[in-house]
Parts: sequence; C-alpha cells; structure tokens
Amino acid sequence: MIDGNALLHRAYHAYPPLSTPKGELINAVYGFTTMLLSVIDKLSPTHVAVAWDLEGPTFRKQEYDEYKANRGPMDEELASQIDRTKEVVEKLNIPQYGIEGYEADDIIGTISRIASEEEDVQVVIVTGDRDSLQLIKEKKVVVYLPIQNHHAQSVVFDEDKVKEVYGLNPRQIIDLKSLMGDASDNIPGVKGVGKVTATKLIQIYGDLHNIYKNIEDTQISPRTRSLMLADKEMAEKSYHLAEIDQHVPLKLVWEDCLLANYDKTKVTLLFEELNFKSLINKLPGDSFEKDVKDIFI
Repeated sequence: MIDGNALLHRAYHAYPPLSTPKGELINAVYGFTTMLLSVIDKLSPTHVAVAWDLEGPTFRKQEYDEYKANRGPMDEELASQIDRTKEVVEKLNIPQYGIEGYEADDIIGTISRIASEEEDVQVVIVTGDRDSLQLIKEKKVVVYLPIQNHHAQSVVFDEDKVKEVYGLNPRQIIDLKSLMGDASDNIPGVKGVGKVTATKLIQIYGDLHNIYKNIEDTQISPRTRSLMLADKEMAEKSYHLAEIDQHVPLKLVWEDCLLANYDKTKVTLLFEELNFKSLINKLPGDSFEKDVKDIFI
C-alpha cells in the first residue's frame, strides 16, 4: 500500500527542479517514480495499490474545523505535478484509490484490514507519515518508511519496533496523540501534557478511557489530574481525530492490484516523453515477461 501524497511531498522536497525538454516541471513526478520503483525492487510485492487524498473537506475537518488549519495551500509547482504522477501510476496499471470525505490514511487502513484477513498475506504500508504506525498488526501489517536523507536508512516498523521506539503497542499510538496532540495535524490533545507524561500514563493504565476511569489514582499527580480533567472533552475529540477509519466504503479486487498486469511498452513511451530514460531498466516485469519466465522455469 503506497501513501501517494506522502511520497509525492517527500519527492518534491528531495529533488531539485527538473524539467522535460518541453519545459514541463517534473521533479516530484521523477522523485515519486524513483521511490516507487525502488520500493518495488526492494520489497518484491505481488500486488500494489496507491491511496490519495482528494480535495475537499474530510469528516475530521467537518467535525473539528481547526483540524490541519495550520497547513497552508499546496505549492503550485507541486500541485501541477499531481496529474502526471497519477498518469505514471495508471500506466503501470496500479489501482488508485481516493474517496471524498476520507484521507489516504483511512483508505490504507481499510485495505490493510481487508487484505490482512487473508491467509499468507503480509501488508506493507509505504509512507513517510508515522500516523500509519497505529495500523501495524504483528507481522501481518508493517510500515516501511523510505530513506529520510542520505545519512539515514529506510526503517521497517512492526509491533516490536513500535515498542522499542515508543514504549507502546501500535494501537496505543492513538492514545498518545489524544494526550500530547499532534502539531502537524493541529490535533490539540491535553494542554500541558507532553510525550513523557502521556507515555507513562498509557503504560500504567493502558488507554485513554482507563486513564480517566482511574483519574483519582494517587499515581497521577495533582497537576496532571487537573490538566486532564480540564481538557477531557478535547482529549476524547483528539482520539477520534487521530484514529484511522478502517471501514471506508470501498471494494478491494485482488486481480486489479497484480503488479505484473501492465504493458511495459506503454510505460516506456511515457518515460521517454518525461525524459525518465534512466528508469526504464528499473521497471518490474510485465505479464508477458512473467509468462515467458514461467514457461522456461
């Protein structure tokens, strides 16, 4: 599962301005395509799908008007490259999901849930956004964070990695955000409660509901108790805002997601138009090549 917006934003900021001979800006398209092909090469998936955010308010914005209100409009130079990026994905015959009122995270969460219910299936979520860590389920659903910079390596998060980094299990990431908030999404949390205090409370009591159930416990300091009681409603709202919806109305068709099911000739022509000639030899095998390989093995 590819988080389209997260990878496109990362590509836009990671690559310097690049243009085709005709003057079309394509640095984000090139960066996204490079990362997509690199991930396919490294992870060797049998099936791939891409999720996108759509324009317009989501159910979170409708419920809390300040949600992501701190984010300015998308750079015009990035916005102008979205359609071309989607064209690349389309030519690779990778299904793309975008549903009004929901975020890409919700689509990823829903498809991950559906797919992980199948036997012998592992879901790898490729994103630069750690919100998806809450979706991790043992080894069945893991999160792959591509290279952040030249000094860091790609990281795969499973349940053990989440516990190592955060001291919590994946579902408790939602409780953590409900208390400490999330500045990037403008989720308020409880004013005055930071990561250390929030983590300690969750480790002791398990989740937000149980913390409030035991709010008079002597292990909770008078100051923290006062802060928690003053912002109880906002903590509960923050939990709802941070929780990924895993029941988006969509249908997953496995055959549509089969990676080999594309025409390499058509992709090659598009890559030549975009001046992506260096990426042509990095394309995965198409259905014809797969059939030939099966015959001679």
